[in-house]
Amino acid sequence: MSSRYRISVDNDRCRRYGICAAEAAQLFRLTPSGNLRYIRAVSPDALAAAKAAVRSCPTLAIELEER
Repeated sequence: MSSRYRISVDNDRCRRYGICAAEAAQLFRLTPSGNLRYIRAVSPDALAAAKAAVRSCPTLAIELEER
């Protein structure tokens, strides 16, 4: 079954504060070199965390799209 929701991050806006990783550790993580890694497809059980990450991003770099 494919996910109905997908995450995208605007790398020009993202400042790698890591708030998204704190809100949704199952979806976002900062690498030791400071890069952001994330899972694009959001599972139903991670949807609430994904929404929290979107709301908490201070640069509005995260978008959650319903497909």
